[in-house]
Amino acid sequence: MMKLQFNRLSFLCLTALLCISTLAGCKDGGSNAPVVGMVTLDGEPLAGLRVTFFPEPATGNVAPGPYSTAVTDGEGKFTLVDRYGKDGAMVWKHKVEFEWDDLDEAALSDAMEGDGDGKSDSKAVAAAKAQMKKFPKIPRKYQSGNSGQFTVDVPSAGLNGYTLEMTSK
Repeated sequence: MMKLQFNRLSFLCLTALLCISTLAGCKDGGSNAPVVGMVTLDGEPLAGLRVTFFPEPATGNVAPGPYSTAVTDGEGKFTLVDRYGKDGAMVWKHKVEFEWDDLDEAALSDAMEGDGDGKSDSKAVAAAKAQMKKFPKIPRKYQSGNSGQFTVDVPSAGLNGYTLEMTSK
């Protein structure tokens, strides 16, 4: 009888250890590789654009690892860091999404709603619209969920000097 209890205890400990090691591995996803690149629109660099690489789901694994993101500098260049602060992006196939880092759509919305009296603040609306105009429009085909969206395979050697070229046509 004692031997049977020992086997059950061993089985439970082994199962717990396996679960813990599996969960710990999920936090970091797979291995990362460095990703350094540039984003352009019609050949012109886009500064201040947030670039995010989302690992594509795989069969039986809808979240294979963490996303990686960066904001382009004045020359349109970026260096990815994952959501845990680890350099690079997971070695995997990714969908790429873009958004303006400083674009404050909430300010426009708040200005249009006013201060609760139902009247918009025309000066605040004008200021918010002027702020938004300084950002070039990201063509619809590159926006999230559209067919022109970029898909990038990050190899184990990483990507250095990779250009994401958008065209307005």
